[in-house]
Amino acid sequence: MYSGKQVIKAGETLLTPNLENKNPQLFSECMDVLSFWRFTHENALAAAFESLVKATLPHDKQAIFAKRLKRYPSIVSKLRRFENMKLKNMQDIGGCRAIVKDEKRLRKVVKELKKLPTFKFENGQYKSKDYIKKPKQDGYRGYHLIGKFGGENGQTKSIELQIRTKMQHSWATALEIVDLFTGQALKSNIGTTEWKDFFSSTSEQFALIESIPMYSELEMSTLLPSYAKKLGQSTMDIIYSNKLCQHYITKLDIFERFAAFANSLRVIENQLQEIDTDTGYVLISIDTFDKSLTTTMFSNDEEGNKDAEKFYIEAEKQAASKQALIVALVSSSNVASIKDAYPNYFADSTSFLEYLEVIEKIENPIKLQKVTRKKLAIEL
Repeated sequence: MYSGKQVIKAGETLLTPNLENKNPQLFSECMDVLSFWRFTHENALAAAFESLVKATLPHDKQAIFAKRLKRYPSIVSKLRRFENMKLKNMQDIGGCRAIVKDEKRLRKVVKELKKLPTFKFENGQYKSKDYIKKPKQDGYRGYHLIGKFGGENGQTKSIELQIRTKMQHSWATALEIVDLFTGQALKSNIGTTEWKDFFSSTSEQFALIESIPMYSELEMSTLLPSYAKKLGQSTMDIIYSNKLCQHYITKLDIFERFAAFANSLRVIENQLQEIDTDTGYVLISIDTFDKSLTTTMFSNDEEGNKDAEKFYIEAEKQAASKQALIVALVSSSNVASIKDAYPNYFADSTSFLEYLEVIEKIENPIKLQKVTRKKLAIEL
């Protein structure tokens, strides 16, 4: 049991550069405090997950659900980016996610969630971020909502809920795949200009596709003419975005690179597909140097949760001194859907690349726009 001051102090100490090598004992002690604090969110996270599932299923029975306890590198990165933030006050230590078919369903889920008192704070306001209406600088889109849920000893904990469409999810996980295999931090807006521009322009084109009525019901071959029509009616900024996206598809060898990422971990993917039982947390360890992925599964009960966090923190201690090692503790409704909820950890960019192929097939968007304008002038 650690006090709030000890939690804050541990978070501050973990910001010390190269602490794991300079003072291994102090690093281990601080990581134990972090582990304790992270695990105190488990009950609240379970309650938030239940609320999310209940609010989502009436609107999308095929939705994918997942939950996770925030990774140590993500915690430290966030503490560094926001100098006034303390570990004790971080609001997304625990997080859960729903992935739905389209934005129409997403908006209905958000509306249902906002009916719950757990999402209203003292001032009657919601703590939410609509990254669809106002995407992040890197192009990320989705809806985030923070609520207060009951934790241990009657204390409430802040839990972040993310609701994304399948297309938004495919974009976000593709970006994380690139981070995973190239050592960049595009998710934190740190990386090469080429990759930043590629993902930013792709996000704009994905948003255009999602503005097509019933786009999620269309086959890719049918989607292309609808997308071409939308693009032809768009502003020059969106036209330029399409050209920029196509430019980087070629320059960065996007399809070849993502195929290489996927092939390197395919054998592990097949192992997971053989299991189809309810589960608790799954500890995923990826070694990007030798391209190996291992999984450790835990039972869906209190004892299993405790074991999961124990193994998780020990794995993170190892990963801190081994740059090629990435670990994550994740959960979904069952093992079979882990890959759907976290395709980034399996280097699976299938859905992302399918939509990218549609964008690539537009041969001359500027000419397309001129043809559309001429047609409209004739009709008028």
